[in-house]
Amino acid sequence: MTTNIKTDVLIVGGGPVGLLVAYGLARQGVDTVLVEKHDKEHQAMYGRATTLYPRTLEMLDQLELLDELNQIGYIGRNSVTYKDGKRVTSRGWHVMFQRMSGTFLDYCLNIRQKYSENVIRDAYLEMGGRAYIGWALEDFTVDNQREGDDKVTSRIRQADTGENLTVCSKFTVGADGGHSLVRRLSDIPFEGDRTDFKWVRIDGQFKTNMPDADLGFASIESKSHGNVLWVQLDHGVKRIGFAMTDEMLAKYGNSLTEKQAKEEAVKSMEPFSLEIEKVDWWTLYSINQRVADTFFANDRILLAGDACHTHSSGAAQGMNTGVHDAVNLAWKLGGVVKGWYSTDMLQTYDNERRPAAKHLIELDKAFSATISGQIPDTHKGLYADANELFTKLFDESIQFNIGLGIHYNESIVNKAPSTGMVSAGWRAPDALVYAPGSRIPVRLFQLTRNTGMWSILIFTGQPTLTRETLALSMKKLTVSLEKLPKGMVRCFTLIAHSITEGDQVFAIPRIGHAYYDSDRSAHAAYTISTSSGGVAILRPDGILGYATALEDIETVEAFFNGFVSGN
Repeated sequence: MTTNIKTDVLIVGGGPVGLLVAYGLARQGVDTVLVEKHDKEHQAMYGRATTLYPRTLEMLDQLELLDELNQIGYIGRNSVTYKDGKRVTSRGWHVMFQRMSGTFLDYCLNIRQKYSENVIRDAYLEMGGRAYIGWALEDFTVDNQREGDDKVTSRIRQADTGENLTVCSKFTVGADGGHSLVRRLSDIPFEGDRTDFKWVRIDGQFKTNMPDADLGFASIESKSHGNVLWVQLDHGVKRIGFAMTDEMLAKYGNSLTEKQAKEEAVKSMEPFSLEIEKVDWWTLYSINQRVADTFFANDRILLAGDACHTHSSGAAQGMNTGVHDAVNLAWKLGGVVKGWYSTDMLQTYDNERRPAAKHLIELDKAFSATISGQIPDTHKGLYADANELFTKLFDESIQFNIGLGIHYNESIVNKAPSTGMVSAGWRAPDALVYAPGSRIPVRLFQLTRNTGMWSILIFTGQPTLTRETLALSMKKLTVSLEKLPKGMVRCFTLIAHSITEGDQVFAIPRIGHAYYDSDRSAHAAYTISTSSGGVAILRPDGILGYATALEDIETVEAFFNGFVSGN
Protein backbone atom coordinates (compact mmCIF):
# COMPACT_ATOMS: atom_id res chain seq x y z
CA MET A 1 0.00 0.00 0.00
CA THR A 2 1.32 3.43 -0.94
CA THR A 3 0.15 6.64 0.70
CA ASN A 4 0.85 10.17 -0.50
CA ILE A 5 1.85 12.97 1.84
CA LYS A 6 2.62 16.59 1.00
CA THR A 7 5.07 18.96 2.57
CA ASP A 8 6.99 22.12 1.74
CA VAL A 9 10.42 20.57 2.28
CA LEU A 10 11.58 16.97 2.59
CA ILE A 11 14.80 16.62 4.58
CA VAL A 12 16.69 13.36 4.09
CA GLY A 13 18.99 12.62 7.02
CA GLY A 14 18.29 12.99 10.74
CA GLY A 15 21.76 13.89 11.95
CA PRO A 16 22.48 17.31 13.47
CA VAL A 17 22.56 19.10 10.08
CA GLY A 18 19.28 17.67 8.82
CA LEU A 19 17.63 18.28 12.17
CA LEU A 20 18.84 21.89 12.23
CA VAL A 21 17.52 22.57 8.73
CA ALA A 22 14.16 21.06 9.71
CA TYR A 23 14.04 22.97 13.00
CA GLY A 24 15.14 26.23 11.38
CA LEU A 25 12.35 25.90 8.81
CA ALA A 26 9.79 24.98 11.48
CA ARG A 27 10.65 28.20 13.34
CA GLN A 28 9.59 30.06 10.20
CA GLY A 29 6.28 28.22 9.93
CA VAL A 30 7.44 26.10 6.98
CA ASP A 31 6.03 22.56 6.86
CA THR A 32 8.67 19.82 6.75
CA VAL A 33 9.06 16.07 6.79
CA LEU A 34 12.33 14.56 8.00
CA VAL A 35 13.39 11.03 7.03
CA GLU A 36 16.10 9.10 8.90
CA LYS A 37 16.78 5.45 8.06
CA HIS A 38 18.53 4.59 11.35
CA ASP A 39 16.75 4.25 14.67
CA LYS A 40 19.41 6.08 16.63
CA GLU A 41 18.09 4.93 19.99
CA HIS A 42 19.47 1.51 19.07
CA GLN A 43 22.72 2.72 17.51
CA ALA A 44 26.11 3.29 19.13
CA MET A 45 25.93 7.01 18.51
CA TYR A 46 28.01 8.29 21.39
CA GLY A 47 31.04 9.19 19.31
CA ARG A 48 31.36 11.37 16.23
CA ALA A 49 31.29 15.19 16.34
CA THR A 50 31.91 16.85 19.70
CA THR A 51 33.44 20.33 19.79
CA LEU A 52 31.38 23.43 19.00
CA TYR A 53 33.20 26.75 18.46
CA PRO A 54 32.08 30.30 19.41
CA ARG A 55 30.39 31.29 16.14
CA THR A 56 28.52 27.98 16.09
CA LEU A 57 27.43 28.62 19.67
CA GLU A 58 26.17 32.09 18.70
CA MET A 59 24.06 30.64 15.89
CA LEU A 60 22.65 27.92 18.16
CA ASP A 61 21.93 30.58 20.78
CA GLN A 62 19.97 32.63 18.25
CA LEU A 63 18.00 29.46 17.49
CA GLU A 64 17.28 29.11 21.24
CA LEU A 65 19.06 25.77 21.54
CA LEU A 66 22.25 26.70 23.36
CA ASP A 67 20.95 26.84 26.93
CA GLU A 68 19.92 23.19 26.82
CA LEU A 69 23.16 22.13 25.12
CA ASN A 70 25.20 23.99 27.76
CA GLN A 71 23.38 22.08 30.49
CA ILE A 72 24.65 18.80 29.02
CA GLY A 73 28.07 19.50 27.52
CA TYR A 74 31.45 20.39 28.98
CA ILE A 75 32.49 24.04 28.81
CA GLY A 76 36.10 24.17 27.64
CA ARG A 77 37.98 27.41 28.24
CA ASN A 78 41.60 26.38 27.84
CA SER A 79 44.07 23.78 26.65
CA VAL A 80 47.49 22.46 27.57
CA THR A 81 50.27 21.01 25.41
CA TYR A 82 53.02 18.55 26.39
CA LYS A 83 56.15 17.21 24.76
CA ASP A 84 58.38 14.63 26.47
CA GLY A 85 56.32 15.13 29.61
CA LYS A 86 57.05 18.86 29.76
CA ARG A 87 54.59 21.68 29.25
CA VAL A 88 54.92 23.59 25.96
CA THR A 89 53.51 27.14 25.97
CA SER A 90 54.79 28.35 22.61
CA ARG A 91 52.21 26.39 20.67
CA GLY A 92 48.99 24.46 21.11
CA TRP A 93 45.21 24.81 21.19
CA HIS A 94 45.39 27.36 24.04
CA VAL A 95 46.20 30.06 21.47
CA MET A 96 42.68 29.62 20.13
CA PHE A 97 41.14 30.81 23.38
CA GLN A 98 43.33 33.91 23.36
CA ARG A 99 41.79 34.90 20.02
CA MET A 100 38.15 34.63 21.06
CA SER A 101 37.60 38.37 21.26
CA GLY A 102 34.45 40.19 20.20
CA THR A 103 32.08 37.46 21.40
CA PHE A 104 30.32 36.89 24.70
CA LEU A 105 30.52 33.14 24.07
CA ASP A 106 34.28 32.82 24.44
CA TYR A 107 34.46 29.08 25.02
CA CYS A 108 34.11 25.73 23.30
CA LEU A 109 31.31 23.33 24.07
CA ASN A 110 32.24 19.65 24.05
CA ILE A 111 29.13 17.51 23.63
CA ARG A 112 28.78 14.15 21.93
CA GLN A 113 26.62 14.03 18.85
CA LYS A 114 24.01 11.78 20.43
CA TYR A 115 23.14 14.48 22.92
CA SER A 116 23.20 17.42 20.52
CA GLU A 117 20.93 15.47 18.18
CA ASN A 118 18.51 14.73 21.05
CA VAL A 119 18.23 18.42 21.92
CA ILE A 120 17.61 19.53 18.33
CA ARG A 121 15.22 16.66 17.60
CA ASP A 122 13.14 17.38 20.72
CA ALA A 123 12.92 21.06 19.79
CA TYR A 124 11.86 20.16 16.24
CA LEU A 125 9.16 17.75 17.40
CA GLU A 126 7.86 20.25 19.95
CA MET A 127 7.21 22.61 17.04
CA GLY A 128 5.09 19.99 15.31
CA GLY A 129 7.78 18.60 13.05
CA ARG A 130 7.22 15.23 11.40
CA ALA A 131 10.13 12.80 11.76
CA TYR A 132 9.94 9.44 10.01
CA ILE A 133 12.53 7.41 11.91
CA GLY A 134 13.40 4.03 10.39
CA TRP A 135 12.36 5.19 6.92
CA ALA A 136 14.81 5.34 4.02
CA LEU A 137 14.71 7.26 0.77
CA GLU A 138 14.36 4.94 -2.21
CA ASP A 139 14.36 7.43 -5.10
CA PHE A 140 12.95 10.75 -6.27
CA THR A 141 12.16 12.67 -9.44
CA VAL A 142 12.14 16.39 -10.19
CA ASP A 143 9.63 17.74 -12.68
CA ASN A 144 9.96 21.51 -13.02
CA GLN A 145 7.27 21.48 -15.75
CA ARG A 146 4.69 20.04 -13.39
CA GLU A 147 1.77 22.29 -12.43
CA GLY A 148 1.78 23.62 -8.91
CA ASP A 149 4.70 24.05 -6.50
CA ASP A 150 5.30 20.39 -5.62
CA LYS A 151 8.00 19.65 -8.17
CA VAL A 152 9.75 16.83 -6.27
CA THR A 153 8.23 13.38 -5.83
CA SER A 154 10.09 11.05 -3.47
CA ARG A 155 9.49 7.45 -2.46
CA ILE A 156 10.42 6.35 1.04
CA ARG A 157 10.24 2.89 2.60
CA GLN A 158 9.87 1.70 6.19
CA ALA A 159 12.70 -0.75 6.83
CA ASP A 160 10.85 -3.15 9.15
CA THR A 161 7.45 -3.36 7.46
CA GLY A 162 8.29 -2.52 3.86
CA GLU A 163 5.52 0.09 3.82
CA ASN A 164 5.93 2.74 1.12
CA LEU A 165 5.11 6.43 1.21
CA THR A 166 5.20 8.95 -1.62
CA VAL A 167 6.25 12.42 -0.52
CA CYS A 168 5.41 15.40 -2.72
CA SER A 169 7.49 18.46 -1.83
CA LYS A 170 8.55 21.81 -3.17
CA PHE A 171 12.18 21.13 -2.25
CA THR A 172 14.35 18.29 -0.98
CA VAL A 173 17.40 18.74 1.23
CA GLY A 174 20.03 16.01 1.30
CA ALA A 175 21.72 15.92 4.70
CA ASP A 176 22.31 12.19 4.46
CA GLY A 177 26.06 11.99 5.01
CA GLY A 178 29.15 11.29 2.97
CA HIS A 179 27.46 8.48 1.03
CA SER A 180 24.46 10.72 0.26
CA LEU A 181 21.83 9.04 -1.88
CA VAL A 182 20.30 12.45 -2.64
CA ARG A 183 23.63 13.56 -4.11
CA ARG A 184 24.08 10.38 -6.11
CA LEU A 185 20.52 10.39 -7.50
CA SER A 186 21.09 14.01 -8.52
CA ASP A 187 24.27 13.02 -10.42
CA ILE A 188 26.32 15.60 -8.54
CA PRO A 189 30.04 14.75 -8.75
CA PHE A 190 31.83 14.38 -5.39
CA GLU A 191 35.49 14.73 -6.25
CA GLY A 192 38.45 14.90 -3.92
CA ASP A 193 41.38 13.06 -2.40
CA ARG A 194 41.64 9.77 -0.58
CA THR A 195 44.63 9.86 1.79
CA ASP A 196 46.63 7.12 3.45
CA PHE A 197 46.08 8.66 6.89
CA LYS A 198 44.11 6.65 9.44
CA TRP A 199 43.14 7.90 12.86
CA VAL A 200 41.83 6.30 16.02
CA ARG A 201 39.28 7.90 18.37
CA ILE A 202 38.22 6.37 21.71
CA ASP A 203 35.57 7.72 24.10
CA GLY A 204 35.22 6.40 27.61
CA GLN A 205 36.02 6.64 31.30
CA PHE A 206 39.77 7.23 31.67
CA LYS A 207 42.17 8.08 34.47
CA THR A 208 45.51 9.80 33.95
CA ASN A 209 48.21 11.60 35.93
CA MET A 210 48.59 14.21 33.18
CA PRO A 211 48.39 17.64 34.86
CA ASP A 212 45.40 19.85 33.91
CA ALA A 213 43.62 16.97 32.20
CA ASP A 214 40.27 18.61 32.95
CA LEU A 215 40.87 22.00 31.27
CA GLY A 216 38.86 20.96 28.25
CA PHE A 217 41.60 20.07 25.78
CA ALA A 218 45.16 18.77 25.77
CA SER A 219 47.61 17.69 23.12
CA ILE A 220 50.64 15.49 23.49
CA GLU A 221 53.34 15.77 20.86
CA SER A 222 54.21 12.10 20.63
CA LYS A 223 57.16 10.69 18.71
CA SER A 224 55.26 7.48 18.04
CA HIS A 225 51.59 8.54 17.68
CA GLY A 226 51.58 11.98 16.05
CA ASN A 227 49.79 14.87 17.76
CA VAL A 228 47.66 13.09 20.38
CA LEU A 229 44.28 14.65 21.16
CA TRP A 230 42.71 14.68 24.63
CA VAL A 231 39.21 16.14 25.10
CA GLN A 232 36.99 16.37 28.17
CA LEU A 233 33.43 15.50 27.08
CA ASP A 234 29.99 15.45 28.68
CA HIS A 235 29.03 13.17 31.58
CA GLY A 236 32.65 12.80 32.72
CA VAL A 237 33.68 11.03 29.51
CA LYS A 238 37.04 11.72 27.85
CA ARG A 239 38.14 11.29 24.26
CA ILE A 240 41.62 10.30 23.17
CA GLY A 241 42.70 10.40 19.54
CA PHE A 242 45.91 9.51 17.75
CA ALA A 243 47.24 8.83 14.28
CA MET A 244 48.12 5.42 12.91
CA THR A 245 51.79 5.79 12.00
CA ASP A 246 53.43 3.85 9.19
CA GLU A 247 54.76 1.41 11.79
CA MET A 248 51.30 0.80 13.23
CA LEU A 249 49.75 0.43 9.79
CA ALA A 250 52.41 -2.15 8.90
CA LYS A 251 51.69 -3.96 12.15
CA TYR A 252 47.89 -3.90 12.19
CA GLY A 253 46.76 -2.98 8.68
CA ASN A 254 43.00 -2.41 8.71
CA SER A 255 42.35 -5.08 11.34
CA LEU A 256 43.03 -3.08 14.50
CA THR A 257 40.97 -4.50 17.39
CA GLU A 258 39.56 -2.64 20.36
CA LYS A 259 42.12 -4.31 22.64
CA GLN A 260 44.97 -3.18 20.40
CA ALA A 261 43.51 0.33 20.12
CA LYS A 262 43.46 0.57 23.92
CA GLU A 263 47.07 -0.62 24.13
CA GLU A 264 48.17 1.99 21.62
CA ALA A 265 46.20 4.68 23.47
CA VAL A 266 48.14 3.89 26.64
CA LYS A 267 51.42 4.19 24.72
CA SER A 268 50.34 7.45 23.09
CA MET A 269 49.98 9.15 26.48
CA GLU A 270 53.54 8.36 27.60
CA PRO A 271 55.24 9.49 29.78
CA PHE A 272 51.87 10.02 31.49
CA SER A 273 49.81 7.09 32.69
CA LEU A 274 46.44 6.13 31.23
CA GLU A 275 43.98 3.74 32.82
CA ILE A 276 41.00 2.84 30.64
CA GLU A 277 38.11 1.91 32.90
CA LYS A 278 35.43 1.72 30.22
CA VAL A 279 35.12 2.28 26.45
CA ASP A 280 31.84 3.79 25.26
CA TRP A 281 32.80 4.01 21.59
CA TRP A 282 35.84 3.75 19.38
CA THR A 283 36.63 3.95 15.69
CA LEU A 284 39.44 3.60 13.16
CA TYR A 285 38.78 5.71 10.10
CA SER A 286 40.43 6.95 6.94
CA ILE A 287 40.89 10.61 6.06
CA ASN A 288 39.27 11.74 2.82
CA GLN A 289 38.71 15.24 1.52
CA ARG A 290 35.90 15.81 -0.95
CA VAL A 291 33.52 18.56 -2.00
CA ALA A 292 30.45 18.35 -4.22
CA ASP A 293 30.47 20.19 -7.55
CA THR A 294 27.36 22.09 -6.46
CA PHE A 295 25.20 22.36 -3.34
CA PHE A 296 22.09 23.32 -5.38
CA ALA A 297 20.76 21.32 -8.33
CA ASN A 298 17.69 21.25 -10.57
CA ASP A 299 16.28 24.34 -8.81
CA ARG A 300 14.83 21.97 -6.18
CA ILE A 301 17.60 19.86 -4.61
CA LEU A 302 19.98 21.13 -1.94
CA LEU A 303 22.84 19.46 -0.09
CA ALA A 304 24.20 20.24 3.37
CA GLY A 305 26.82 18.89 5.76
CA ASP A 306 28.77 15.74 4.94
CA ALA A 307 26.52 15.16 1.94
CA CYS A 308 28.44 17.91 0.15
CA HIS A 309 31.83 18.02 1.90
CA THR A 310 33.94 15.60 3.94
CA HIS A 311 37.26 16.09 5.71
CA SER A 312 39.16 15.02 8.81
CA SER A 313 38.27 15.88 12.39
CA GLY A 314 41.72 17.39 12.89
CA ALA A 315 40.48 20.92 13.51
CA ALA A 316 37.10 19.72 14.87
CA GLN A 317 35.23 21.36 11.99
CA GLY A 318 32.74 18.66 11.01
CA MET A 319 29.66 19.68 12.96
CA ASN A 320 30.65 23.35 13.01
CA THR A 321 30.72 23.49 9.22
CA GLY A 322 27.45 21.60 9.08
CA VAL A 323 25.78 24.09 11.44
CA HIS A 324 26.97 26.96 9.23
CA ASP A 325 25.43 25.15 6.24
CA ALA A 326 22.12 24.50 7.99
CA VAL A 327 21.70 28.03 9.34
CA ASN A 328 22.68 29.64 6.04
CA LEU A 329 20.29 27.42 4.10
CA ALA A 330 17.25 27.43 6.39
CA TRP A 331 16.45 31.16 6.30
CA LYS A 332 16.92 31.35 2.54
CA LEU A 333 14.86 28.25 1.81
CA GLY A 334 12.16 29.32 4.27
CA GLY A 335 11.86 32.71 2.56
CA VAL A 336 11.64 31.10 -0.88
CA VAL A 337 8.88 28.74 0.29
CA LYS A 338 6.92 31.69 1.72
CA GLY A 339 7.29 33.64 -1.53
CA TRP A 340 9.58 36.34 -0.14
CA TYR A 341 12.39 35.49 -2.55
CA SER A 342 12.77 33.76 -5.89
CA THR A 343 14.79 30.55 -6.17
CA ASP A 344 17.74 32.77 -7.15
CA MET A 345 18.21 33.28 -3.42
CA LEU A 346 19.17 29.61 -3.09
CA GLN A 347 22.09 30.15 -5.43
CA THR A 348 23.60 32.42 -2.78
CA TYR A 349 23.67 29.39 -0.46
CA ASP A 350 25.91 27.58 -2.93
CA ASN A 351 27.93 30.75 -3.64
CA GLU A 352 28.60 31.28 0.06
CA ARG A 353 28.96 27.84 1.57
CA ARG A 354 30.78 25.97 -1.20
CA PRO A 355 33.84 28.29 -1.22
CA ALA A 356 33.94 28.04 2.58
CA ALA A 357 33.95 24.24 2.35
CA LYS A 358 36.68 24.30 -0.32
CA HIS A 359 38.81 26.57 1.87
CA LEU A 360 38.35 24.24 4.83
CA ILE A 361 39.38 21.22 2.77
CA GLU A 362 42.56 22.94 1.63
CA LEU A 363 43.38 23.66 5.28
CA ASP A 364 42.49 20.11 6.23
CA LYS A 365 44.98 18.62 3.80
CA ALA A 366 47.79 20.26 5.73
CA PHE A 367 46.18 19.71 9.15
CA SER A 368 45.68 15.98 8.61
CA ALA A 369 49.29 15.51 7.51
CA THR A 370 50.85 17.44 10.40
CA ILE A 371 48.58 15.82 13.01
CA SER A 372 49.73 12.48 11.59
CA GLY A 373 53.32 13.59 12.21
CA GLN A 374 54.16 14.28 8.56
CA ILE A 375 55.20 17.37 6.60
CA PRO A 376 52.93 17.88 3.55
CA ASP A 377 54.67 18.15 0.18
CA THR A 378 53.77 21.84 -0.04
CA HIS A 379 55.94 22.60 3.01
CA LYS A 380 58.79 20.09 2.73
CA GLY A 381 62.18 21.71 3.08
CA LEU A 382 60.65 24.64 4.96
CA TYR A 383 59.80 22.84 8.18
CA ALA A 384 61.42 19.89 9.94
CA ASP A 385 58.92 19.58 12.82
CA ALA A 386 55.32 18.71 11.97
CA ASN A 387 54.11 20.15 15.28
CA GLU A 388 55.68 23.52 14.54
CA LEU A 389 54.06 23.58 11.11
CA PHE A 390 50.70 22.63 12.58
CA THR A 391 51.03 25.53 15.02
CA LYS A 392 51.74 27.98 12.20
CA LEU A 393 48.85 26.74 10.06
CA PHE A 394 46.44 26.69 12.99
CA ASP A 395 47.49 30.17 14.12
CA GLU A 396 46.97 31.59 10.63
CA SER A 397 43.49 30.12 10.38
CA ILE A 398 42.20 30.48 13.95
CA GLN A 399 39.49 33.03 13.15
CA PHE A 400 38.17 30.78 10.38
CA ASN A 401 38.36 27.71 12.62
CA ILE A 402 36.39 29.25 15.48
CA GLY A 403 33.93 30.68 12.95
CA LEU A 404 34.18 34.35 13.88
CA GLY A 405 36.21 35.07 10.74
CA ILE A 406 34.02 33.20 8.27
CA HIS A 407 32.65 35.68 5.76
CA TYR A 408 31.02 35.87 2.35
CA ASN A 409 31.56 37.94 -0.77
CA GLU A 410 29.37 40.83 -1.84
CA SER A 411 26.12 39.70 -3.45
CA ILE A 412 22.43 40.54 -3.57
CA VAL A 413 22.26 39.94 0.21
CA ASN A 414 25.68 41.42 1.06
CA LYS A 415 25.94 44.99 -0.21
CA ALA A 416 28.92 47.26 0.48
CA PRO A 417 27.96 49.59 3.38
CA SER A 418 27.97 53.36 3.00
CA THR A 419 28.58 53.90 6.71
CA GLY A 420 30.55 52.17 9.44
CA MET A 421 33.56 49.92 9.01
CA VAL A 422 31.97 46.46 9.30
CA SER A 423 32.08 44.73 5.93
CA ALA A 424 28.95 43.22 4.42
CA GLY A 425 29.03 39.44 4.51
CA TRP A 426 30.84 39.37 7.86
CA ARG A 427 29.42 38.43 11.25
CA ALA A 428 27.59 41.42 12.72
CA PRO A 429 28.97 42.60 16.09
CA ASP A 430 27.22 41.72 19.33
CA ALA A 431 26.84 44.34 22.08
CA LEU A 432 25.01 45.05 25.33
CA VAL A 433 22.04 47.41 25.44
CA TYR A 434 19.35 48.21 28.01
CA ALA A 435 15.58 47.97 27.79
CA PRO A 436 13.65 50.95 29.21
CA GLY A 437 13.54 50.72 33.00
CA SER A 438 16.03 47.86 33.21
CA ARG A 439 19.44 47.90 34.86
CA ILE A 440 20.24 44.47 33.43
CA PRO A 441 21.69 44.57 29.88
CA VAL A 442 20.61 42.34 27.01
CA ARG A 443 22.75 41.23 24.07
CA LEU A 444 21.83 42.32 20.57
CA PHE A 445 22.04 38.68 19.48
CA GLN A 446 19.39 37.81 22.07
CA LEU A 447 17.08 40.44 20.58
CA THR A 448 17.69 39.26 17.02
CA ARG A 449 16.69 35.62 17.47
CA ASN A 450 16.75 33.62 14.26
CA THR A 451 13.20 33.09 13.03
CA GLY A 452 13.97 33.87 9.40
CA MET A 453 13.39 37.61 9.89
CA TRP A 454 15.77 40.41 8.95
CA SER A 455 16.71 42.86 11.71
CA ILE A 456 17.14 46.58 11.12
CA LEU A 457 19.17 48.30 13.82
CA ILE A 458 18.49 52.03 13.88
CA PHE A 459 21.36 53.80 15.63
CA THR A 460 19.98 57.17 16.66
CA GLY A 461 23.28 58.61 17.81
CA GLN A 462 22.85 61.37 20.41
CA PRO A 463 19.23 62.51 19.98
CA THR A 464 20.09 66.14 20.72
CA LEU A 465 22.33 66.11 17.64
CA THR A 466 20.36 63.86 15.30
CA ARG A 467 16.70 64.53 16.16
CA GLU A 468 15.81 66.42 12.99
CA THR A 469 17.47 63.98 10.58
CA LEU A 470 16.19 61.04 12.61
CA ALA A 471 12.55 62.15 12.43
CA LEU A 472 12.62 62.51 8.64
CA SER A 473 14.52 59.24 8.18
CA MET A 474 12.05 57.31 10.34
CA LYS A 475 9.13 58.54 8.23
CA LYS A 476 10.85 57.47 5.02
CA LEU A 477 11.87 54.10 6.47
CA THR A 478 8.32 53.41 7.67
CA VAL A 479 7.03 53.90 4.13
CA SER A 480 9.73 51.61 2.70
CA LEU A 481 9.03 48.84 5.21
CA GLU A 482 5.33 48.81 4.39
CA LYS A 483 6.26 47.58 0.91
CA LEU A 484 7.98 44.45 2.25
CA PRO A 485 6.22 41.14 2.97
CA LYS A 486 4.57 41.04 6.38
CA GLY A 487 6.75 39.42 9.02
CA MET A 488 9.95 39.69 7.01
CA VAL A 489 11.60 42.58 8.89
CA ARG A 490 11.74 43.79 12.48
CA CYS A 491 13.31 47.00 13.79
CA PHE A 492 15.15 48.02 16.93
CA THR A 493 15.94 51.63 17.80
CA LEU A 494 19.23 51.95 19.69
CA ILE A 495 19.53 55.27 21.50
CA ALA A 496 22.92 56.70 22.52
CA HIS A 497 21.43 57.95 25.73
CA SER A 498 21.75 57.31 29.46
CA ILE A 499 19.13 54.91 30.78
CA THR A 500 18.51 57.25 33.72
CA GLU A 501 17.21 59.83 31.26
CA GLY A 502 14.57 57.41 30.04
CA ASP A 503 11.61 59.76 30.25
CA GLN A 504 13.00 61.66 27.30
CA VAL A 505 12.66 58.62 25.03
CA PHE A 506 9.08 59.53 24.17
CA ALA A 507 10.33 62.54 22.26
CA ILE A 508 12.79 60.45 20.26
CA PRO A 509 11.52 59.09 16.89
CA ARG A 510 11.70 55.30 16.79
CA ILE A 511 10.50 52.17 14.99
CA GLY A 512 10.03 48.95 16.90
CA HIS A 513 11.28 48.54 20.46
CA ALA A 514 13.74 51.06 21.84
CA TYR A 515 16.90 50.18 23.76
CA TYR A 516 19.54 52.35 25.35
CA ASP A 517 23.14 52.18 24.23
CA SER A 518 24.20 53.86 27.47
CA ASP A 519 27.95 53.49 27.07
CA ARG A 520 27.81 53.82 23.27
CA SER A 521 29.38 50.35 22.93
CA ALA A 522 26.86 49.24 20.29
CA HIS A 523 27.50 52.35 18.20
CA ALA A 524 31.24 51.75 18.61
CA ALA A 525 30.99 48.06 17.65
CA TYR A 526 29.34 49.04 14.36
CA THR A 527 31.64 52.12 14.04
CA ILE A 528 28.63 54.41 13.73
CA SER A 529 29.17 57.97 14.92
CA THR A 530 26.98 59.16 17.78
CA SER A 531 26.88 62.58 16.15
CA SER A 532 25.19 61.33 12.98
CA GLY A 533 23.70 57.87 13.63
CA GLY A 534 23.07 55.19 11.01
CA VAL A 535 21.24 52.00 10.10
CA ALA A 536 22.57 48.43 9.99
CA ILE A 537 20.65 45.57 8.35
CA LEU A 538 21.30 42.11 9.75
CA ARG A 539 20.48 38.96 7.85
CA PRO A 540 18.49 36.30 9.74
CA ASP A 541 21.74 34.38 10.34
CA GLY A 542 23.44 37.33 12.04
CA ILE A 543 25.56 38.40 9.06
CA LEU A 544 25.71 42.10 8.16
CA GLY A 545 23.79 42.64 4.93
CA TYR A 546 24.10 46.39 4.56
CA ALA A 547 24.60 49.63 6.50
CA THR A 548 23.89 53.24 5.60
CA ALA A 549 23.73 56.73 7.07
CA LEU A 550 20.43 58.16 8.32
CA GLU A 551 20.41 60.79 5.60
CA ASP A 552 20.68 58.02 2.97
CA ILE A 553 17.80 55.95 4.37
CA GLU A 554 16.29 55.53 0.89
CA THR A 555 19.04 53.03 0.07
CA VAL A 556 17.48 50.56 2.52
CA GLU A 557 14.55 50.11 0.15
CA ALA A 558 16.93 49.74 -2.79
CA PHE A 559 18.83 47.03 -0.92
CA PHE A 560 15.72 44.93 -0.32
CA ASN A 561 14.48 45.56 -3.86
CA GLY A 562 17.53 43.64 -5.05
CA PHE A 563 16.15 40.29 -3.92
CA VAL A 564 12.61 40.53 -2.50
CA SER A 565 10.02 39.05 -4.87
CA GLY A 566 7.66 41.58 -6.39
CA ASN A 567 9.95 44.49 -5.57
